[in-house]
Amino acid sequence: MVILKRFLLLGALAFAVNLAGCFTPVIEGATEFHDSYKRDAFEAKAAAGDPVAQYKLGNTYCCHAGGPLDTVSIYNNAEATHWYCRAARKDYGPAQLRLAQIYAGHPIQGFRVAQHVSAAIGSAETDLGVALMWASVAADQGVDNAEALRTDLTAQATPAQHARSAALMKNWRTAPCGWNEVFPSGKSVGK
Repeated sequence: MVILKRFLLLGALAFAVNLAGCFTPVIEGATEFHDSYKRDAFEAKAAAGDPVAQYKLGNTYCCHAGGPLDTVSIYNNAEATHWYCRAARKDYGPAQLRLAQIYAGHPIQGFRVAQHVSAAIGSAETDLGVALMWASVAADQGVDNAEALRTDLTAQATPAQHARSAALMKNWRTAPCGWNEVFPSGKSVGK
């Protein structure tokens, strides 16, 4: 089944490359340029402590997904999670949900064809204990889609990951949040 899945993914990739020709790099380059351009608009407000600006600045850096195109992308998970964490710790729900999605292994959002294909070939790092904690914090605030993510993560998590999430929930504002705190060795936790 795994071999068939990879074969189908490679077939889809080959089809997309043939169909899109040189449009995919142009679209991806334009998206990256647009994200990099938007950073200037958010940096001063984010540095001053505005959680909405911090979240939006995090969006301009987010995200790699563990595939081969990560090395040629402007996206940076450590920088994205730095800004998401600052906003999340100020009770900004959308940032809490993004952290849950990232640590659950779903870091890419929006129209990023090359990143989605790259992610299908590689694998995103995960820490389901941290992801479940952030999903729970966001769900407790009533953030859209957070309850569904918490339910999914609750079903996926092992007993050890549930215990880690529960321990982190006790003082979630000081829990590991940034990429390098969650993955200090660059390895996924609890895969």
